[in-house]
Amino acid sequence: MTFYELSIVVTLSATFIVVCVYFFLYSLYRQTYIGLWAIFWLVHFVSQIFYRTPLHQLPLFLLISVQIILLSNYLLLIYATCKFLEHKMHKGWYYSAFGVIIFSIITSSLDMHFLVKVVPACVFVAYIYFWHSWMFIRHLNTKGWGKTIVSLAFLGTGIHTLDMPFLITVTWFIPWGFLISGTLRFIIALGILMLYLERNFRDLATKEKQYRLLAENAADTIYLYKLHPVPKITYLSPSIVKLTGYNTSDFSQSPELLFSLIHPSDTLLIQKLIQDPVATSATPIIMRLIRRDHTIIWVEQTTVPIFDENGVCMSFEGIIRDITARRELEHDVSRLDRLNTVGQMAANVAHEIRNPLTTVKGYLQLFQRKSNFASYQEQFNLLISELDRANLIIQEYLSLCQNKSRELKSFQLNQIIQDIYPLLKAAANATSKDVCYSAAPTPAVCLDEKEIRQLLLNLVRNGLEAMEPGGTVTLKTYVENGDVVLSVQDQGKGIPQHILDNIGKPFLTTKENGTGLGLAVIYRIVSDHRATIQVDSGPLGTTFKVIFKNT
Repeated sequence: MTFYELSIVVTLSATFIVVCVYFFLYSLYRQTYIGLWAIFWLVHFVSQIFYRTPLHQLPLFLLISVQIILLSNYLLLIYATCKFLEHKMHKGWYYSAFGVIIFSIITSSLDMHFLVKVVPACVFVAYIYFWHSWMFIRHLNTKGWGKTIVSLAFLGTGIHTLDMPFLITVTWFIPWGFLISGTLRFIIALGILMLYLERNFRDLATKEKQYRLLAENAADTIYLYKLHPVPKITYLSPSIVKLTGYNTSDFSQSPELLFSLIHPSDTLLIQKLIQDPVATSATPIIMRLIRRDHTIIWVEQTTVPIFDENGVCMSFEGIIRDITARRELEHDVSRLDRLNTVGQMAANVAHEIRNPLTTVKGYLQLFQRKSNFASYQEQFNLLISELDRANLIIQEYLSLCQNKSRELKSFQLNQIIQDIYPLLKAAANATSKDVCYSAAPTPAVCLDEKEIRQLLLNLVRNGLEAMEPGGTVTLKTYVENGDVVLSVQDQGKGIPQHILDNIGKPFLTTKENGTGLGLAVIYRIVSDHRATIQVDSGPLGTTFKVIFKNT
């Protein structure tokens, strides 16, 4: 094999390797500029295979065709590089290429000197290489020597392109020209490939950092649970501290800590999730967690299963969101819906019932005064008391459906309590119990006096009924965080948990003869005053706190 043939084989082999690498990368990443680069090098490779006759010996038509193909290919290279560098391609490139082609056609048709035919095209191609050298140095945001080497290779290729018309007739230089051209293009191709991979790695590192910051600063807790080969949590975002009260180091030391915090009544949901994460990922899981301070919160968990190449679920990603406030809001909405239902029912039937009851009570009172029924006084009193009780129930129904506009005025809460205190005291004494009142100076708040009286009567009456004889209901008023607080505390046995979870709902009561409407009325009044109510109940008694916003 001669040196000339060896130079051609080496150049073709290097170009073929570059073409294969670029097409392989395009099959992986499907990025436009990689595909365009692959086409450029493929055209360059094919032109080298079929190029056996020196340019100055080519027929006119073939010379013009080669120049058109090569110039178009170089425009493709410019477009791909602009895409890679995120730089807009200037329209002047198209005009320049078109002008060079027209000039080449004219000079070739006039059979002018070879240098006149090819020098404009060579200058244009050389300028393309020089432009690439400048763009890679100026606009490529990378560190290291990679872009410098590529820029120098482009610069060298541009210079070599300029000397081609003058050295193409020098026989001994032709194989060296092939080797120089092939080596420079090989450096350019591999250099651009390395720069592309370097930028990809940098972009991946940047995105990983961004996603990690997003996960670590998210309000929701994100975790990754690995199923195989050993089940364990492999990632847990820092927001778990706010959610559970435990530090991330606690979960590292005890991998099963997160699942141990699940409320015993909800553990079956997590067991199903671990056993079949694909089936359970279709809908969110709503459950309770027990925080470090032993408070119970409601959370909503969504999961995404992660599969391997064989379709086997290897792990799943979970996102846990605290929905305690939402559950409380849903609870309030449900309670208000019930109140609305009761109100509508009360409005429809209350008047129809009260009129017959009034008639019956009137006749009973009339008969009670007659001497003929003197021996039935006890029965008459029982009947009348039962009618009064029925009227009271109807009145409670009606109080739930009152949608009248309330005129809230500035009142001193302490003054309202002092006005009604004798009545509360008398009611307590009648049942061998007591009511005491402790008042602190409070600012005036906007109230409806009549409704606040009803609120006080219902709260104190509930407290008295919850205690044994000798117990005391304590009324307090004070200021907390700028808001006025009314506290009513009894010494009863507390409210059962199932009642406490649904407190405020109509018809819910622990009393044998209760209607379950007293607390519903209290909650309606609190809602009308844009106040909030807190309940703290235990074996030593129950405390209701009504908090009036001082705005």
